[in-house]
Amino acid sequence: MALTNQKKRSIAERLIIEDGKTGEYVSDFLDISSQTVSRWRKGRKGEKTWDERRTENLSAPHKIKELLQKQLELVASGEKATIDADSLSKISKVLQDVSSKVSTQVVLSVLEEFDNWFSEIDPEKALEITKIHRAFLIYKATLE
Repeated sequence: MALTNQKKRSIAERLIIEDGKTGEYVSDFLDISSQTVSRWRKGRKGEKTWDERRTENLSAPHKIKELLQKQLELVASGEKATIDADSLSKISKVLQDVSSKVSTQVVLSVLEEFDNWFSEIDPEKALEITKIHRAFLIYKATLE
């Protein structure tokens, strides 16, 4: 069964953004032209380009943690780390700082989900709790 262009685009998007593959690799892998891959990488109107999203993905805390874990595995197996110790220490510190903070957007999403769920259980109490949640979100936003 042949893949549709939409399915190929979806696979190409994942390969480039999440797996860090090159346009040439994707072109060969999916048997599509490099021009098609290039056009797709630009993103749809109003969207970020795949390259911008790839940069965001690679700098995400979970990706940094993966990199650090690979370095630790190298050292644990008696090999030399490919990142110098000072840099590794600095990255570890940043990762720890980033991991210990939760963004207002994440808090907002969780509280909205909770409020919607709780409103089905006790609508009157949910109104009170929602007011408290809003006050907390405003407080949290002022800290950022």
